[in-house]
Amino acid sequence: MAEPQGILFRTDAVDDCWRRIGIRGDGSCPALAEHAHCRNCPTYAQAAATLLDVQGLDALLDELPDAATLAEDDPDQSAARGAAQSCLVFRIGDEWLALPTAALGEVTAPAPVHSLPHRRDAAVLGLAAVRGNLLACLSLARLFDASGATADTVGNENGNGSGNGSRFLILGQGRAAIALPVAEVSGIARVPLQALQPLPATLARASARYTQALFDDKDRTVGLLDEALVRRALTRSLA
Repeated sequence: MAEPQGILFRTDAVDDCWRRIGIRGDGSCPALAEHAHCRNCPTYAQAAATLLDVQGLDALLDELPDAATLAEDDPDQSAARGAAQSCLVFRIGDEWLALPTAALGEVTAPAPVHSLPHRRDAAVLGLAAVRGNLLACLSLARLFDASGATADTVGNENGNGSGNGSRFLILGQGRAAIALPVAEVSGIARVPLQALQPLPATLARASARYTQALFDDKDRTVGLLDEALVRRALTRSLA
């Protein structure tokens, strides 16, 4: 029996590059250097629009992974590559850090940050409208008390600041999502678990208390943040 036309269309007309060379693939897509995440790529958006036109919303949701699924390794590909941690590498102040891609909803261009009156925690920059959603915007640099915080993450008091970051990392999804301005995004790194290094006792980084391991990426040392610790600290700042 011949396959239904919809299935033939999905496999023949749409290039699911996100599964081959993107986040769920081997990470070799050159566009990742610019977009950091497949969800931000025009090719991914075009595939979504094409499937939506032909098959309807329900089929599209089945075909295109959400943010959490997109960050997961395909089981067969993971076995072939060996166990690895997929993470997004970015800069805060003069530190290179990373968060697991599964913890991030997306990476966006910066948006104006509107300061809040009588804010009690310095890490809380204000509110930012991201894709129509009003999100709390917090400064990792201020949370870490890192050098370079003023230059990289502090918006002005006129409601016109964007946190002065070149990108927003959106931690989580939905109403609980938080916008985190960062100075620079390097891209996705797939780090073999055996390449993760323990923190030395003498580590003097401001972010050390939130860092679970170190790894080398592009001739620099990157601190892999503990998502749970960071999220709890940000939640306390908002309380």
